[in-house]
Amino acid sequence: MMDGEVFAKYREAGRINAEIKAELMRKARPGMGIMDLAELVDGMIEQAGAKPAFPVNISINEIAAHYTPTPNDGIEIKDGDMVKFDVGVQVDGYIADSAFTYCSQKNELVETVNKAITRGIAAVKPGAQVRDVAGAIEGVVKDAGLGLIVNLTGHYVDRYMFHAPPSIPNVKNQVSHEFREGDALAIEPFVTPTNGFAKETSITEIYRYLQDRPVRLPEARLALAMARDDFSQLPFAKRWLLKKFSPVKVSMALRQLESVGAIETYPALRESSSKLVAQAEHTLVVTGTGHFVTTEVGD
Repeated sequence: MMDGEVFAKYREAGRINAEIKAELMRKARPGMGIMDLAELVDGMIEQAGAKPAFPVNISINEIAAHYTPTPNDGIEIKDGDMVKFDVGVQVDGYIADSAFTYCSQKNELVETVNKAITRGIAAVKPGAQVRDVAGAIEGVVKDAGLGLIVNLTGHYVDRYMFHAPPSIPNVKNQVSHEFREGDALAIEPFVTPTNGFAKETSITEIYRYLQDRPVRLPEARLALAMARDDFSQLPFAKRWLLKKFSPVKVSMALRQLESVGAIETYPALRESSSKLVAQAEHTLVVTGTGHFVTTEVGD
């Protein structure tokens, strides 16, 4: 059973996340710059007195995840783009992770992923198993004649852990792990025209602290301290370091830190054959009789 104070923090993080998502739904439109939307997210989190659990992902079309705007990013949303917003908020380390897909045109992938996550969430209750969620999600997607990104999954969350074990696959599996009252987890399907895989690209704008390591560059030492302390060892965006250092120094510092294994990278993920991808995600806490979705708009 989850402590009441902990539950309140999960709920508060979810409330803030839901408000941000509602604002993104209002603001997203063709012609809107994704940097403006990322700054909107960062600003709303700060104004709410919370902190990011990770940089907002704004992944378009065949990019499935892990794209956050580059410094001076000029990308604008185009009519018909499939834009996936993945927002993470933490309150004292307790995380709300939620995603939705915006498209200016009616789209079967978006409609299906929204139905699939609803069905997957409905399967979560004490005693239910991870494979029950996968069966519910995959059933909706198969009935629609569509597919899933098979190597991207939902996951548990824990304090300062945005991806905690076990994973929650979206395709048929034999994972018998049972949900228990007090568990916090995120259900996260990715729908494509046919089953596909996500592969790393050469674009990396998200990093995370791993360990202290000796480095020569003063800026690298300062960046590592920020990653450890200011960002609570959670993922951070390259552009956030520009508040302290020049672009050249940031690039040099990150290269040096990566080379000594002090940080890990999160390259943007692309569907392997460039198929379009739609995403949806909610964070929920398992209750005694079912579940409570922390990140629903208007909750």
